[in-house]
Amino acid sequence: MTRYFSALVLALLTATAFVVPAQAHAELKSSNPASGATLDAPPKTVELVFSESISLPDGDAITITGADGTKVPVTQANAVDSTITATIDASAAKSGVHTVDWAAKSADGDTVTGKFTFTMTVAAQTSSSAAAPTTTTTSAATSTAPPAAAAEEAGGVPIWVWLLVALVVVVGVILLVRRRKPAETL
Repeated sequence: MTRYFSALVLALLTATAFVVPAQAHAELKSSNPASGATLDAPPKTVELVFSESISLPDGDAITITGADGTKVPVTQANAVDSTITATIDASAAKSGVHTVDWAAKSADGDTVTGKFTFTMTVAAQTSSSAAAPTTTTTSAATSTAPPAAAAEEAGGVPIWVWLLVALVVVVGVILLVRRRKPAETL
């Protein structure tokens, strides 16, 4: 009976180990500009860092929409390892809330998507760059909570759910075997 129980537990753990990676998707870990950041000058690039290696999706990887609904031109999107970077036309950005819609292809081939916002307080200036770069401290202060929200938008089942399911199955098997064991010894 002990051998049967050991084999069953080993089989369940092995099956769970192979199921978890198949269900995992890349999650957005951080971004620059950070979600919720307030910028005094328009960013020249957008950088998205994911939890695993990704590639560019079919279609646009990054789309930025200004407060008035106009699209900010995004060019030169590149994916290297777990990071997507794209150059944007900073002169087209205006004051107000900007929405960044992103898409990335996970290692398993599924496309994950999400969005976040940042705010610009000064309109883009093409002739001079008098704005002081104070975005570093503001971005650092606002970048701690948003990656969790981005992960929820990205989809996929978190690893802790699979670990909890595995634990419940193992405890259930142990209780089942213990309940039947006294009946067999009579």
